[in-house]
Amino acid sequence: MIYVITHKSFDDSKIEQTYHRILHVGTNKNYKSWYLKDNTGDNISSKNANYCELTGLYWIWKNSNEPADEIDGLVHYRRYFTTIKETYLYNYGGKIPNILSRNIIEENLKHFDIILPQKRHAFRTVADTYSYFHNSEDLTILGDVIKSIYPEYLSTYQKVLNSHSYYYANMMICHHKTLCAYSKWLFAILFEVEKHINCEKYKDDYQKRVFGFMAERLLQVWVEYNHLSVKELGIFNTEQRGDTLLSTNIGRIKRVVKRNGK
Repeated sequence: MIYVITHKSFDDSKIEQTYHRILHVGTNKNYKSWYLKDNTGDNISSKNANYCELTGLYWIWKNSNEPADEIDGLVHYRRYFTTIKETYLYNYGGKIPNILSRNIIEENLKHFDIILPQKRHAFRTVADTYSYFHNSEDLTILGDVIKSIYPEYLSTYQKVLNSHSYYYANMMICHHKTLCAYSKWLFAILFEVEKHINCEKYKDDYQKRVFGFMAERLLQVWVEYNHLSVKELGIFNTEQRGDTLLSTNIGRIKRVVKRNGK
């Protein structure tokens, strides 16, 4: 089952319900009655402000009870995988590409371990990019935790930080056993890091999403260390119009300038 992660009601008319389920994350009550909710069963829904879509991933891991070989995954209410090869597509003139069909997903997973977004490439290293947009001290804490509880992953972690690309958006499609193995590793790290970070120090709600940002880098660490074969696909954003992309990026820069007090 592919879970569509959302924090609000949205136009779900283009989603094929036979293999998609909508999972509402966080404790916000603005959801349709038939949405699954991540504040049921074993959950960390109350941590959504800091974990973002990862409260949905945790819920899937702990509550879905699907067979090990069942296809599992998560996408966003506005971001979906597509077969079009561009790294990131925007909504020009309301045209929406086809969302991956079940047949295409099954065919890809016959040959690859996991489907991920095409890597996001940057002039800066992954570490420098993170430090530019977020708090560099958090990466140091993350590295210390990995060294403490998963020391065998430390060299891969350092390799990823020194690279110039990573898988973003915390989106993936794979078999349930793969998703569970990743989740067990990921949350062991993040829950330990959480003990050493005071999220209240962040005045900007965007920066409070710290564990979601960390997970985007950690996914590549786990994939590379475990030698998973990856099918990279483009992502389509149903809400972000191409003609408003410039203003969105200007907004990001303003947040960085404000945070750095410049």
